[in-house]
Amino acid sequence: MNDEGSDPHSIFTGSQATANLVGWIDGVLMDLREGRINDARAALEGETWRTARVDGGIPRPILEQARESLGHAAEALALEAVAEAEAALLQARSRFMPGA
Repeated sequence: MNDEGSDPHSIFTGSQATANLVGWIDGVLMDLREGRINDARAALEGETWRTARVDGGIPRPILEQARESLGHAAEALALEAVAEAEAALLQARSRFMPGA
């Protein structure tokens, strides 16, 4: 039996970076849905998603598209437009879903 597919290092190198970024987006979405608007705003404005775990493994064009959507979310929260911020976060998240 061949176990090649079970080695986590044999998959697309951006998989862990993608998982880290999607997890970060999910955390900001939870902040919004639980009313922690200031926490979500601080995370978006500070771009706390930018870490070595994310920046290094995601292809630059996809990362830039996600960054643009996250920027829109930050702008929306600056205007207290929570629904628009949530939509922008979901747009950013969708960049990493199969078939997106």
